[in-house]
Amino acid sequence: MGLGIQVVVICEDLQHEVFIRALLYRRGFGPHDVRYESSTHGDAKKFVRDRLPEEVNALRGYHGKSRMLIVMADADNLSVHDRLQTLDKALADLNITPIGQSDPVFYFAPKWEIETWLAYLGGQTVDENPSNYRKLSRESDAYPLVDSLGKMCDSQSLRPTPPPSLERACQTYRQMVAFIQSH
Repeated sequence: MGLGIQVVVICEDLQHEVFIRALLYRRGFGPHDVRYESSTHGDAKKFVRDRLPEEVNALRGYHGKSRMLIVMADADNLSVHDRLQTLDKALADLNITPIGQSDPVFYFAPKWEIETWLAYLGGQTVDENPSNYRKLSRESDAYPLVDSLGKMCDSQSLRPTPPPSLERACQTYRQMVAFIQSH
């Protein structure tokens, strides 16, 4: 379809990639509009931290059609705020200006792991303490769950007791949609 916006996604793994792909597909993005970068081995958080500075520099130096960057990393034992601080530190360590309001960079950070979000979207009552929420049988099983999230975020009505990190993700999603609609 093509919306005139080039999207780069940096994420930890295939489940993150499928999650973001489903959100973007819902907004009309096709496979030629998005470049995915995910870790295939090793420390996935380090992969995200290491790729971020290069992609932020590329985003800021890009002079073509509109571009946005989506970054997804599990917070694990950190707070979501602290996980995002580690990403900001990756920029600061290389003397790169921190992400500002005008930068089309959108962070998604599930507390502990994305399976918590998927369990909630599948109807379970969840908490964000260390958990053993099951992985989906297939990563693609996330599509209907993420579509329902998109609908809930669009209507600003998550079902009762959402994980706080998912509430934050909904706000980020709405900011991303506003950016898309303005370009």
